[in-house]
Amino acid sequence: MYTSTIATVATFTLGAAAAPWGHFGWGGWNGWGFNGGSGECMNDAQAQQVANNFKGLISAYTNDLANAVLTTDVQDFSDSVIELIDGGCPSSSPGPAPYIALGSPTFTSLATFEAGQGGQPNITFNILNVWHNCDTVTVRWRGPMPNPGPIPPPPAVQEQVTGIIVLETSFNGWQSAQPFLIQTIYSEFNSGAWLYDLGIFTPAGCSGSARRDAVAQALPAGMGMVKRS
Repeated sequence: MYTSTIATVATFTLGAAAAPWGHFGWGGWNGWGFNGGSGECMNDAQAQQVANNFKGLISAYTNDLANAVLTTDVQDFSDSVIELIDGGCPSSSPGPAPYIALGSPTFTSLATFEAGQGGQPNITFNILNVWHNCDTVTVRWRGPMPNPGPIPPPPAVQEQVTGIIVLETSFNGWQSAQPFLIQTIYSEFNSGAWLYDLGIFTPAGCSGSARRDAVAQALPAGMGMVKRS
C-alpha cells in the first residue's frame, strides 16, 4: 500500500494511457508502475486525484463535477451524516418527519447524491493523508470551521472536525480524464463536534470533571479514555 501525506492539496488532472505489455502475459502496467496483473491498478497520483475529486464534491460542489467523478450507481454510507440529519435524536423518535435509522445508506444513486449535496453549503476541509491500494482510496481529513454560517449561526470558536473516508472506485479506462470513478463512499467523522458547531448540541457541566469521568467509566479501556484529576 502506498501513502502520501500532504500539507497543501493540489489538483491533479492526469490521464493515463493503457500500455500493451499485459497482452504478452507480463502482468499489468498502467503507464506508471507494475500492478501485478490486471492493468487496472491506480498509482499515487491517480489516488490523489480521486481524493481531490471527493474534496471538490464537498467544498466546491457542482452537478457537472458529480457527473464527471461518480458512477451512476454511487452509494454513500455514513452513520455520522445520519446523526447530523437526525439532529442527534435516536431513529425511534416520533415525527413529524421520520428519522433515518443508523446503518442505512445516505445516498443510493448519482441522482439522489445530486439532489442532496446540491442543496448543501460548501464545507472547506483539508486533506491530511491519502492511502490506497489498486482500487480503493482512504482519506483522512480535517475541517477547521464545519459551520460556514450564517444560518444557523456558528459559535464564536468552532470545534474542528476530523474524519476518515474510504472511497471504492470503478475503473473507467486509461484514456479517460477520470480513470477511476467513485462508486461507494464510507465516511465517518466527529459528528458530536459538528452538532456543537451547528448549535444543536449545547454541552453543560464542562467546568468540572464529572461528565468526563462518567464517560471514562462507561467505555472500554481500549478506547483510550484517561481519567483526569
